[in-house]
Order: sequence, then C-alpha cells, then structure tokens
Amino acid sequence: MKLTIIGGGGVRTPLMVNGLIRWHERVNVDRLVLFDTDPEKLSVIGNLVSHLVQKKGSPFQVEVATDLTEAVQDADFIYTAIRVGGDVSRVVDEKIPLKYGVLGQETTGPGGFAMALRTIPVMLEYAKIIEEVNPDAWVVNFTNPSGLITEALQKYTNIKIVGICDAPSSMKLEIAKFLNEPADDVHINYFGLNHLGWINRIMVKGEDRLPEMIDRYDAFSQGFPHMSSFPKTFIQQLHMLPNEYLYYYYFREEAVQNIRQSSRTRGEQIVELNRSLLSQVEDCVQKGQLQKALDIYEKMMSERTRSYMSNETGGAKGDQSVTFESEGYEGLAMSIIESILHNRRKTLILNVPNQGVLSSLKEDDVVEVTCLLDRHGPVPLAVGHIPDRVQGLIHSVKEYERLTVSAAVSGNYEQALLALTVHPLVCSYSLAKKILDDYLIEHRAFLPQFKKGSGIHA
Repeated sequence: MKLTIIGGGGVRTPLMVNGLIRWHERVNVDRLVLFDTDPEKLSVIGNLVSHLVQKKGSPFQVEVATDLTEAVQDADFIYTAIRVGGDVSRVVDEKIPLKYGVLGQETTGPGGFAMALRTIPVMLEYAKIIEEVNPDAWVVNFTNPSGLITEALQKYTNIKIVGICDAPSSMKLEIAKFLNEPADDVHINYFGLNHLGWINRIMVKGEDRLPEMIDRYDAFSQGFPHMSSFPKTFIQQLHMLPNEYLYYYYFREEAVQNIRQSSRTRGEQIVELNRSLLSQVEDCVQKGQLQKALDIYEKMMSERTRSYMSNETGGAKGDQSVTFESEGYEGLAMSIIESILHNRRKTLILNVPNQGVLSSLKEDDVVEVTCLLDRHGPVPLAVGHIPDRVQGLIHSVKEYERLTVSAAVSGNYEQALLALTVHPLVCSYSLAKKILDDYLIEHRAFLPQFKKGSGIHA
C-alpha cells in the first residue's frame, strides 16, 4: 500500500511518520512518498524520516519527490498538509487584523480567510492532477483551514476527500481519560463547523455523562489546559462543551488583548521555532548525526505543542509530556486508513458534506460532525436538535465560508469583501475593507486570481 504526503517537507511530517510506524501492522503501508515544492526542506525532513524508519526496523520504504504526478501515481491514500506562503505569511495574516483591533489568528477570522485565499487555488491545481492520474485515491486533508479547503475540493473537484482536525478527537480522549473509561466506550455527539463545534451529549454505556462533566468542570479543565479559559459558570449556562477555538468568539476581546500584550504573535513564535529547528536538524544531518537530529526535533516539537494557545489565552500551557508517542493528527489519520482499507467500522469526527445532518444548512455545506466510516467512506450521523443559542453563530460563519471559497476561486473582490464583512469577528464593512486591501497588497505574490478582479488589485 502506497501513502503519499503532499507537503512532506513540513516540520510535522516526522510525527506523522512515527504514527505510521506505530500503526504499521494495522495499515500495512509499504511505500511512503514525501512530496514538497521546497527541495531543501524536503531533503532535511526526508533524511530525518529515513533515519526514524530505519531506527524502527525499516517497516516500509521512504521516497522523496518533487514531481506531483509521480508522487500521487498509484497511491492508495494521499495526505495534504501544505502552507502556501510559508510561516512568514502566517505572521502577516495575524498582524494585519490586529492593527485594526480584530483577532489575528492562524485559522479563525481574517487569518483563516487570508490563508484560504492563498491555499484553495493551489489545492485545486493539485486535485486536478490527482483526478487525472489517480481518481481512486482517498485524499485526507490536513491543510488549514481544514473546513474551507475541504469544502472547496468537494465543490470544485471529484476526488474522494475527507477533512480532519484533531481538536474534537483530542477532546474525546481527554473526556474518556477524565471519566476513567476506555475511549471506545465513550461516544460524543459533536456538531458544528471546523474550529466551531460543540459537544451536547457524552454517552457511556447508555448514560449521558455530560451533566457530570459540567458539574466537575473545574477538575476536568485543570487537566486539559486548553479548556481552562472557559469559566465554569459559562459552561453551566451554555450546557455544552465548546471546541477550544470558540474561545476566540466567546472571549474575543480578551484574546486580542492577550495577543497584543505578548511580545510576539503565535506566528512569530512558530517562525522562530521552525527556523531554529530546521537549522539545527540540517546541521546534524550534514554531519551524519541523525540520532542527535531526531532528539533535537522531538524536544523542540514538544515545546511547540506545549506553548499552543498560550499567547491568546494569557499564558496557559499544555502538558510538557507531549512527545513522539502522543496521538494527534497522526492517530486520527491512521484510523481513517485502517477503516477504509480493512472495512473496519469506526465513528470519527470529520469534515464532510452535511447531507441534511444539520437541517438548517445546505446539503453540500461541509460540516464537522461525528461520522460512521468504513470502506465506502464517511457517512455523517444524525445530530438531533441544534440549540438556538449556537444556530446564529453557525449560520454566519458558514455564510462567510461559502463566500470565501467562491472568492478564492473567482478572484472576485466584492465577494471577498462581503465574506470578511459577515464574519462575526469582523462584522464591519469598513474594517473588512481595510483588512482585505492590506492582505491583497502584502500577499499579492500569492493571490494572482485577484489581479483580474474588481476593487483593489493585488
């Protein structure tokens, strides 16, 4: 079985490969191909991955490629994990809205909007190649903003695709751990959009344990720092458990203030961490010190994970014990392969077309919900009544997503402006115009579709 990673020169690739090694007997990969458009990064990460695989007994062959057609040919599964414009563009995405007092974050609000405008056209080009040379392959999308990218590929291509995010699955694992129950015995009713979801039932052996989780929320949040930013009184009023990214909506003033008070944005942190990481790892690789390179990688990735959301929430940090052996995106991705490849039915939280599950949204709107997965692919499961207190937020963000996808494809300035205007974190035509115009200037090299559009020209 052949697996291809598009964006294989990314710093998270060794984590994914280590997950693949752990799951090898269950997914039976014999060829792994890393594709990237940056040959230098691909060489560094490729050497690190090859050492990791060799260290673990060489369970599969590792190849690198800079030709996409060659990379995806005959692949059974294709993972996509790209960042158009690199880490430096993320900094621009974050700092421009902050200049106007609006949240600057990688995937939420204007930052996710700018990222989508750059990324969707590239992903559509990649998808066309996959359609031509390997239409039977399953594409698992990691590329952020995952919901928007998955929606664009669902609407404008015929590839077989499922979008993933590890935040909901991480919530489930933390809940199971807190309740001292096997994860397979815990079934959560999760609904919403990517980075905009809620849990309104936690079923364990026929009993809804959500009321217990809310009663014991203080203890739960102490062990799950990303949830500690939501006060218990708010959780009691909401009577649901929110995805950690909802902090940016429910506490947007605090998030903006915390970021502004930090010495740097999260994107600036990542630029520094990744530059240092790649420099040190490359130096070790050139000297043939591959184990030292792997040790440096693990240490720095642990720190990167531990500092996740610390700027935005005012300093809360995760568990220092996050290591190579932790399950994140890689565990979810391997579960998808195992289920489809071996027809093993699983319930996973995925980004898929709505198909009527959220009755107030369109059939082809991509949503993030619990799905039943087997060899035929994902089928979203019934959610039931959606509380009125979250319907409005879902609707406004989904309309923003529809408009953003359309603008990314067409290069229509008015659609892009309307998309930002209706987003709840902007909700202002004048602010949206300032932010959009700045993005079109700063990112003009990555937004050629807008050169033909109206309004400001990139």
